[in-house]
Amino acid sequence: MPKKLRDWLFIIFIILFCVITFFVALYAAGYSINRKWPPRFDNLFEKTGMLIIDSQPSGATIFLNGEKQKKFFLLDVGQSEITTPARIKNLPPGEYELRLEKEGYWPLEKKIIIKPGQSSFAEDFIIFKQSLPLNLTLCQPQEMLLSPNQKSILLTQDALLIDLKTGSSSQLDINLTGSDVSWSENSNRLFINEQVLDLNNKNNQLNIPDVELGKDAYNFHWDEDNKKLYYQLEHSINCLNLDNNTAINLLSKGQYLAYTIKDNLIYTAEKEEEKYYLRTYDLNTYILQSSTEISSGFYSFQADGNNLGLFNKNQKELYILNGLASRPIGRKINNIIEWIWINEEVLLWRNDTEIYSMNIKDGRQNLIIRVSEALTGIAWNKAKSYLIYTSANNIWIVNLNLEKIIPIQLLKAEKINNLYLDEKNQIIYFYASIGQQSGIYKLQLQ
Repeated sequence: MPKKLRDWLFIIFIILFCVITFFVALYAAGYSINRKWPPRFDNLFEKTGMLIIDSQPSGATIFLNGEKQKKFFLLDVGQSEITTPARIKNLPPGEYELRLEKEGYWPLEKKIIIKPGQSSFAEDFIIFKQSLPLNLTLCQPQEMLLSPNQKSILLTQDALLIDLKTGSSSQLDINLTGSDVSWSENSNRLFINEQVLDLNNKNNQLNIPDVELGKDAYNFHWDEDNKKLYYQLEHSINCLNLDNNTAINLLSKGQYLAYTIKDNLIYTAEKEEEKYYLRTYDLNTYILQSSTEISSGFYSFQADGNNLGLFNKNQKELYILNGLASRPIGRKINNIIEWIWINEEVLLWRNDTEIYSMNIKDGRQNLIIRVSEALTGIAWNKAKSYLIYTSANNIWIVNLNLEKIIPIQLLKAEKINNLYLDEKNQIIYFYASIGQQSGIYKLQLQ
């Protein structure tokens, strides 16, 4: 080879080495060539960003702007796709359409923004299974009572107890039709027809209190220690101590529409002459603490953790109670059918076609979603911030951690109602008619 040619090749090699080293150094420093057209020499290079992404479950394939993200080895030889969890470096700044795909799961889409010189985190993504519903039992539409620990469901008409962990069911040898049924707070006991059903006993032994409650006793409530049972008679509110089988009268001579016991207070909804009142009494002395006039209707108290509400079914009104004996009403919500507490301050509630959130401290209210068909139920995963809602023919799920509300249709069926989440929030239970079979179904979410 002529010396002149060797000299030229050497010079070209040096130039290529310098150019490649320059671009490698830029890449290592987090810079890339600005691809905007027309190019500007004062902005030829731009600082890139990094995307840190994860999903539950992991192993989802990552797409950015429709392009599958891949790892590159030896100049594209042996490239493989990137799956969650992952760190994707040297992304030009700007807005991207992110899409996660995993076999057997619904895809997830979200817009993300990559900023120059910064790491963008996307670690709260939940993808849901495309699973088929499994029938637990065939039955007719009826009231379903979920245990406080979310591990069992009682079908009141069929007297059937379903264990949600195993899917097994046991027939209770007792008539529940038209009876008043109440779960204990620890979910180990049921009070049915003046009898205590011990669910820890293999034979579901019935412990019958020695005290005669009377055939007119109704509206039973357990205390937090599962040792006392409160109940109503026509014009009184009473308490049965199950340790010594003694009953005492708490309040009498009133027209009590509903009651509950919380934080050493007795809350009542009462009718006096033609007016309705919310009243509070001291649990130890039974002395009246407050009396607030409320609208007429059919009332019930509903507690969720530390939160307590008084619901007027006729008027579709919810009074949110704040625990103050002298001024117990904190907020009032109109046109409400069902609600769930997200935390101590935020309430999620629905009417026939809309779902809202409300901050009870400042009264701020936000519309989450509006649908075209009547809603039949809502459920909320407190740990992972996703909402499930049902109509008579559909079950939908939406992740509220995403900026854009994109509902995913989990199931299409008929007569869907009575929606519940299990204790781990991984399975939903509901009543539905699928094909020719009507009954209780479960659907795996994750």
